[in-house]
Amino acid sequence: MGTTHVEDYSANVALSWEADIWGKIKNQKAGALATYLQTEEAKKWIQTNIVANVSEGYYNLLMLDAQLGIAKKNIALNDSTLRIIRLQFDAGQVTALAIQQAEAQQQTAAALVPQIEKNIALQENALSILAGELPDRVQRNAVLSQVIIADSLSAGIPSELLSRRPDVKSYELELMRANAQVGITRANMYPSLNITAGIGLNAFLASNWFNIPASLFGVVAGGIVQPLFQRKQLTTAYEIAKVEREKTVIQFRQSVLYAVREVSDALVRIDKLKMEHTIAVNRVNTLQKAITNANMLFQTGMANYLEVITAQSNALQSELQLAAITREQLSAKVELYRSLGGGWR
Repeated sequence: MGTTHVEDYSANVALSWEADIWGKIKNQKAGALATYLQTEEAKKWIQTNIVANVSEGYYNLLMLDAQLGIAKKNIALNDSTLRIIRLQFDAGQVTALAIQQAEAQQQTAAALVPQIEKNIALQENALSILAGELPDRVQRNAVLSQVIIADSLSAGIPSELLSRRPDVKSYELELMRANAQVGITRANMYPSLNITAGIGLNAFLASNWFNIPASLFGVVAGGIVQPLFQRKQLTTAYEIAKVEREKTVIQFRQSVLYAVREVSDALVRIDKLKMEHTIAVNRVNTLQKAITNANMLFQTGMANYLEVITAQSNALQSELQLAAITREQLSAKVELYRSLGGGWR
């Protein structure tokens, strides 16, 4: 018994899409773009912090170098004074107490050397790790006294600069994403129009398959999907999205206020540290003159050893303080750089 069959040759392509009547697809695109841009802002914020941390570490290293030099200079100065006191002791002009006090002053300065050297090694290790390298010595291309600190800044910071801060920009993008999410959840409560289309070739004989337009067919259909059974769920999602948007608005405002405060703090630090630096420089100059005068008077017998020791001790502390203030000035500039999100023009 023979078998009869019918050949049917066909090839088709089917498409389906949703008409963006209520703006749902537009909001989905906006939300996805905002999420992507947030990752870029996070990258910028990390880069800004790395630059700021490296700068602060390097300036701290320069300060420690300066303090180490101050301590060693003070030790040499104390050594000279101690030799004179010992000669006076041999001549019966002073007691052993004078030698002991001079030695104690010298040991105070000497104790700073290993402490500062330890801090230098730790700071070098930290900078090396921050740069992605093994702990090693960090090459210096300047000394603290040679670093130029700009004396002038603009009277105010334009508000648009704060909008460039990566964290503020990220919250702004989060607000855009939250607003888009509100639009999406609202559009979900309305009917959606789904459109499908198909096109292809169909023929019962292979010889007629490419006989166009006889074998060509096309279909377009549309259907409306009404979200009836999920009405309560969709309404709840919409209300939650509105609450999240309000929360994001508050976070955005707080980020702006925090940014303004950081910039203001940095500007205040820069201004007041400039005044402190001027006073510290004058104090160092005065105490260095006092050391010179005390040594001259001491050698001529017109001043006692206590005046010399006191002058040297005061000079040591004032020079260490001046180095610390200079580093704080540089740190304040770094903080202004960080608070503006990477600098200003």
